[in-house]
Amino acid sequence: MLRTAAVAALVTTLVAGAVLAQGVTQPTTIPGDWELYDEPLPPVEQVAAGPQAGRMIYGLYTWAGEYKQYHDGFRGVGWPAYRVAGPMDDDAMRLIVQDDVEIMQTLGLRVHGQSKRRPDYESDEAFVADYVSGIEAYLTRYGPRGTFFKENSGLPHRPIRYIEIWNEPNFQYMIPDDSSRPRQELEAEREALYAKVLPAAYKAVKARWPAVNVVGFGAGGASHGDVRFIRHVHDLNLAVKDSYDVLSTHPYISTPPESWSIRSWGGYGTAKGLMEIREIMAKHGVSKPVWYTEIGWSISQQDGGFYDLSGRRSTVSATLQAAYVCRQYAVSLRRGVQRVHIMFAADTDNTNTGMFNRDGTWRPVAHAIRTMMNMMPNPALLDAVSDGADGYYAYLFRADMDKPASPRVIMAWNVAGPKTVEIPIDAPQVMVTDMLGKAGVATAAGGKVSVEIGPCPVYIALP
Repeated sequence: MLRTAAVAALVTTLVAGAVLAQGVTQPTTIPGDWELYDEPLPPVEQVAAGPQAGRMIYGLYTWAGEYKQYHDGFRGVGWPAYRVAGPMDDDAMRLIVQDDVEIMQTLGLRVHGQSKRRPDYESDEAFVADYVSGIEAYLTRYGPRGTFFKENSGLPHRPIRYIEIWNEPNFQYMIPDDSSRPRQELEAEREALYAKVLPAAYKAVKARWPAVNVVGFGAGGASHGDVRFIRHVHDLNLAVKDSYDVLSTHPYISTPPESWSIRSWGGYGTAKGLMEIREIMAKHGVSKPVWYTEIGWSISQQDGGFYDLSGRRSTVSATLQAAYVCRQYAVSLRRGVQRVHIMFAADTDNTNTGMFNRDGTWRPVAHAIRTMMNMMPNPALLDAVSDGADGYYAYLFRADMDKPASPRVIMAWNVAGPKTVEIPIDAPQVMVTDMLGKAGVATAAGGKVSVEIGPCPVYIALP
């Protein structure tokens, strides 16, 4: 196995801006107001020795209806894990069971098909009780030993085993926005309510479905809002720390996934946010997996997006969207995150983050994810060739963690633009594959291979 310090000593940076041999033109301009920073990362040896996500790192966020609508595309790309929102129906569930994929259902409060929120009730207690009843009704149908399986006895028994307790409860989805109230007052009310909702939901689920995993928080993370919410909810109720099996968050960032996003009030980076979340958990004696259950980058309407986002949201090119999503999967593996559900199947909610166009055709991001999964179908982190120094990242993975004889793969990129690097290898020749799957053979010289990298990742397959 390569060791980080030894490898770093062998890596030599050459002239930037060389022509990429594999076919993808590396972007030279990266939009947004950002800078590189030293990401606070756990030791690579610690991540490599611990439980790893493997293929389940590759996730997608979708609606149940879209699971049917884009089913051919889903199967073509091959995501093994999905975050599903909106009402589940039997037709979608049949496809899900037949596909043998992992589903995490996000559960809000719906009564007779209508979404309900706290102002629709006279008290917190009534709201919580109705919400818990909705969870119980859902699991009675689609959970372990659910009525769906009794009525479809010819299907394998593959029930829903993960449920997420609300979507972004720190934003308007549980308690609506109110411009007449101070922001801090509204946030405090949302935090206090969720500190009641999560323990009540967890208790009810475990009483009847102990095998179902409760995913807590689902916190909106744009501009670092998730960290504050997670901290305050834990502090408000001691029962919270024992009321989730997985902690989920939505670490949105409009700049590169490894960057420090500069804002008028300061800035934030998702690696720093994850470190702070883990510190909150540790303070309360919690050691649980962390999932990113929503994240994505919008393209412009000129690049094929459905919505006109000019003047409203930051956008990236379709090429950078593809690069950022694949890099997000990789850096999440490096950070020890267990799932990443990318938003979204198709453009929705005034975001152009979709994997597919409305007619079902694939965007570059879908092709790039398919390439990454072809190269590393069940990846396990082995080592860091370069852990982000000056924006240069290169990680060594086992392509299939369940197959020790499977190839090793180095996934390498440079955040700010094209750069040629020499990477040490222990073979006379290697296959180099670009982000969209075009491959070529590279010959080593002096135990190194010279490769151009850039914002779009490159894969180097080793024996």
